[in-house]
Amino acid sequence: MAGPRGGARLLWALSGAALGVCLAGVAGQLVEPSTAPPKPKPPPLTKETVVFWDMRLWHVVGIFSLFVLSIIITLCCVFNCRVPRTRKEIEARYLQRKAAKMYTDKLETVPPLNELTEIPGEDKKKKKKKDSVDTVAIKVEEDEKNEAKKKKGEK
Repeated sequence: MAGPRGGARLLWALSGAALGVCLAGVAGQLVEPSTAPPKPKPPPLTKETVVFWDMRLWHVVGIFSLFVLSIIITLCCVFNCRVPRTRKEIEARYLQRKAAKMYTDKLETVPPLNELTEIPGEDKKKKKKKDSVDTVAIKVEEDEKNEAKKKKGEK
């Protein structure tokens, strides 16, 4: 019967060694209390706090806001993103867009250049009168009036 007891002793010895290794690892993680006084809290952040290069916080905020404002102004000038202020300007811009669309649609219907050139010996074809931008704008207004009349007639 000495066999089973020897195995139990060996098992106890191994488990004790494993427990010792674990406790040694945990003991290494424990923090020893220091006797030094606690670190003082940093002073509160105010507008007179020096941030860097002897500049106060309000200096840095002002310079940053001027920088952002100058970028916004530059982008608005470059990309022409102004907002119309009156109803008249809004309507004028709408008419311009519609007239430009009609103009591009008319340009798509123009025949190729080789068909427009005159060939000697052939009958000259009648040329159509080109619409000016003002004529297109007048047509747009007339179309809008006709659409409004149709809508009123439907109701």
